[in-house]
Amino acid sequence: MARARMADTIREQINLATRNVLASQSLHDLVAQECRDLRDAQISAGASSPVFSTFVDGRMNDAEEHVRLDNGIVSYVFSYLAQGVAFALGECQKRSPARTGAFRKAWAVRVNGRWWTRNTVTIPKGSIVEIVNTMPYARKIDTGGQITSVPPGIVEAVREATQRQFPTLILNRKFINLTDGRDARGGRLPYVLKAQGIESGLTWSKADGFERLRKPRRSNRKDRAAGQVMTYPALVLTESENG
Repeated sequence: MARARMADTIREQINLATRNVLASQSLHDLVAQECRDLRDAQISAGASSPVFSTFVDGRMNDAEEHVRLDNGIVSYVFSYLAQGVAFALGECQKRSPARTGAFRKAWAVRVNGRWWTRNTVTIPKGSIVEIVNTMPYARKIDTGGQITSVPPGIVEAVREATQRQFPTLILNRKFINLTDGRDARGGRLPYVLKAQGIESGLTWSKADGFERLRKPRRSNRKDRAAGQVMTYPALVLTESENG
């Protein structure tokens, strides 16, 4: 009996000591700092975006110091949107004709309808992002109405490449209106058609490149009439609920 009571006493002392260790604030602080160091190392290495949400035992934006030390979990959900925008912007530039470099340099980013001039990795989660080329001939190049050194359909090709890399993002190619700002040459946006639009008569295939089906001719479409405001092909990126 004496040995049993002694064993119970030792067990209680061990349990008490364990609870004291697990409740120690210094240990919580140590674990929290280790989590933050691992997170920051990922960001510094360029492997993760500096835009993220913190979850501590399932609680969003709680402090790491509050994690349970017995099987608690600290997780960081990084913004795939910011990373996707950086990737897509690079692809747009890479796939652009580069004879003078003007078109390649004219890609710009808008976030929630405003021009974004900061680093793309700081784009907030939940934003609506548009990547657009501001040159007056951007629509011609994208739709194949002008012979260039690259295939037409730049925006769609970038959409497909970005979707493969970031499957949780929602990506769409759209023609958008630009109501303010300047293009890469300093001209006022949006561009207003100075004359009736021309149908190029061009076609393109992977096997043969650009070919002319017929001579260029004036277009009868109302949106190509002189005085009409040009719309711009753009890649629109948003996040899914799980993104």
